[in-house]
Order: sequence, then structure tokens, then C-alpha cells
Amino acid sequence: MNYKRNIRFFALLTLVSVLFSCTEKIDIPLDENYARLAVESYITINPDTGYVRLTQTAGYFSNEAPPVVSGATVSIQIKSDLYLLDESPAESGYYHLPPNFDVNTNDTLHLTIDLKEPIADESHFEAKTYMPYLSDQIDSINVEYNGDFGVWIVKLYAYDPPGPNFYMFNVMRNDTIITDSVSRVSVSDDRLVDDIYINGIWVIFLEEEQLAPGDKVTLITSSITADYYDFIIELQTEIGYKDPLFSGPPANVSTNLSNNAVGFFSAFPSAYTDYTIPEDALEK
Repeated sequence: MNYKRNIRFFALLTLVSVLFSCTEKIDIPLDENYARLAVESYITINPDTGYVRLTQTAGYFSNEAPPVVSGATVSIQIKSDLYLLDESPAESGYYHLPPNFDVNTNDTLHLTIDLKEPIADESHFEAKTYMPYLSDQIDSINVEYNGDFGVWIVKLYAYDPPGPNFYMFNVMRNDTIITDSVSRVSVSDDRLVDDIYINGIWVIFLEEEQLAPGDKVTLITSSITADYYDFIIELQTEIGYKDPLFSGPPANVSTNLSNNAVGFFSAFPSAYTDYTIPEDALEK
């Protein structure tokens, strides 16, 4: 009996020794001086809300906002029309669409960026995308509270047109967006609902503290390209929780920009659907 007890004791002692011996500090050399152009775009049917944002990538351990890229020449060509974007005088690095910007479903958009000063020896960048189709039969939404999981569930009632379609969902609370980071955005394809009426499908979940009874909830439904859908999935995977802990090394997130720029040039139409949460929503 004592023999078995000693065996267990030495096995436990060996395990503790191994765990506490894994404390050696390992410095991983990172190239903190290698910068690239980062592009974020928000091109919609409405020119009042469209912009292209330019920044420069920062070091991995940087705790400051990435440097903005100002003074660039940014343009978008659609067919034979060329639109020059003006940099915002109030927000450097934001280049806004002109009032006469005109884009329609299936139009190809060609982005051109010429920098005032090169980044990583590159000053000219290009990208292409197209404006996908969004169903005109988005009827309504419903917002319910699930007490078992402590979340708000947003349900969509709409018709999904035939063919492969990809969607992005954002939420506003009382006219203020609350899915303000890529980790909070919801994306989906239509493999399970192609060419049918969607009768209350769950499209996004929100934490309990994000909404409250009496709030006006606005679901922003956007039709996105397959490439942009893949980009968001890859980005969420890279910044999300890794399980198992010692997963494989991260891979570069895809991009449609030339000359080693990062980010994505995207265009998408959006529909806004409102719902007011009943005062007794938490009691149901």
C-alpha cells in the first residue's frame, strides 16, 4: 500500500516539476520596421456614407493608433466615369465619395491609390470589386431575449433570391452602431435558405448588456461578395480565441489589393430594418 502511495507521490512531483520548469523566457524577433499600406473601405449605394480609409500598419507590440496616410490621390472608376475622393479636413486618412458618385448593381469598381510618400517602396495600389445584388423583399425583424444564455437574438424575415448570396449583419441601438468592430459583425451564406422565404432566421446574437427594453434596434443587412465574406471569416479567425491553445501559426489574411497592401476594397448595398423592444421583453 505504501509502495503505491509512493509511486503516486513521485508521479505528482514529476508533473509539478515539469510544469514549473517551463518558465524560460523566449524572445521572438519581430520585424517592427516593416510597414505596409492598410486599406478599409465602405462603399455603398449612398455616396453620403461612403469612404476609403488609409493607414499604415504598426508594430505588433505597438499600443498606439496606426499612423494615418494623408495627402494621397484616391479615385474609383465605374465604366467610363472616374470619381475622385476628397480627404476629410476633419479626419485625416478618410477619403469620402463625391456627391455625384453613382453605382448600380453588378457594376465593377476599380480603386486606384497614389501615395504622396511611398510605403515599403510602393506608392501605387489598385483593387477591383463589384456591387452585388440585395433582395428588395426584406420585410421585418424581431428581437427576443433568451434568458437561458443571457443573449438577445435578432431574427430576420425576408426573401433570399436564387443563386449563391453572402450577407453581413450589423446592429444599431437607438441610431448608434454597436457592432463597431469586425469581431462583432455577423456574416453568413445562404446555402440553407437559397431561393426561399426566410421566416425568422437567427442572424446575430448580442450580449445582455448591449440592449434593453424600449430600445430601437436597427438591423443593417448588407449583400457582400464571396471574397469579402472569406476576408471577414479569416480576419475573425485570426483575432479570435484559439482552441486548442497551441494551435498552428496564423496565416496571412487574404486581400484584393496590389503591391503588398493589406485590408480589402469592398462595396455592398444595405437595407435598414427597425424594431422597438417591448418594455416587458425580459418578462417573457
